[in-house]
Amino acid sequence: MDEHSEDALRRGLRALADGDAGPAPVGEVVGRGRRIRHVRRSLVAGAATLVVAGGSILGVRWSEQAPPALPSGPTAGPATPSYPYEGKYRPQPPSGPHDPLDTGPHAPVENVRYRYDLSAVCDLRYAAFGGRVWERADGGSSATVRWAADRMRGYMSWTDGRRARSEPDSAVFETDTPAMPAIVFRPLAGPAPECLAQEPERRYGDAPAATLGPDRPVLGVRYPYDMTKECGMRYAVFGGRLWRAEAGRDGTTEAIDWVNDLPLAAFMTLTSPGTAVLEWPSLPGESPRTSTYRPVAGKGDDCA
Repeated sequence: MDEHSEDALRRGLRALADGDAGPAPVGEVVGRGRRIRHVRRSLVAGAATLVVAGGSILGVRWSEQAPPALPSGPTAGPATPSYPYEGKYRPQPPSGPHDPLDTGPHAPVENVRYRYDLSAVCDLRYAAFGGRVWERADGGSSATVRWAADRMRGYMSWTDGRRARSEPDSAVFETDTPAMPAIVFRPLAGPAPECLAQEPERRYGDAPAATLGPDRPVLGVRYPYDMTKECGMRYAVFGGRLWRAEAGRDGTTEAIDWVNDLPLAAFMTLTSPGTAVLEWPSLPGESPRTSTYRPVAGKGDDCA
């Protein structure tokens, strides 16, 4: 209610007390005040909606021509499925706004995803991971990135170039956003860039990310998924349900490295309401290996 309306209301109440005015003027003024408050509430709600909508698209601004804006705020971590997760390694939550940057271990295991925060200070061109400095295989964008946050949250995994024979080592950064393409890094040949010294504090840890994708996956969307090696990869928890590998397809796991029990960096896609397809690593240049899963009520005798 503005100053003019408040004065009018006081005059109306005074006149009512003196018997000089009926209730109509007062009711009119009160109604006007309510209407003003309603309009103000609507404007505030509209402004709040604008801030929320703007926050989702204004986190990163590009100068010059550049690829589509990258997510700069906290990415949604994998939701905890409604089906009880029984794996040895629990899904790791993303870092908070003021936490040290997630970095993974000093000595990562091949084809294992680790929580990793890509720092904004070097415009996504360099990464410190596994005791080495890496640079983007594509050289990165020449555009300058202005960030609303100090990090991009996601995952980093490492592939040993000796297995690929003709390929160098690579580190791959991924996020929970399906539309965001993976960023491939190669070992940096020269000295570390000075911008890395400006990064926030980093924290190291051996725990795998163990991401399980969202609790409500969208049909046809390929999600980062860390497949447990328990029960010979016959069972998977995805989208709040338990799934079993299709009968007769268990042989697809023969090429898996069973030296350790760490979950395997893979991808899961819901191809129909009753079908999920697991896609897991192969050597560069080779077709991905896949296994088809169907929903089941519980684990059978094949999983001790």
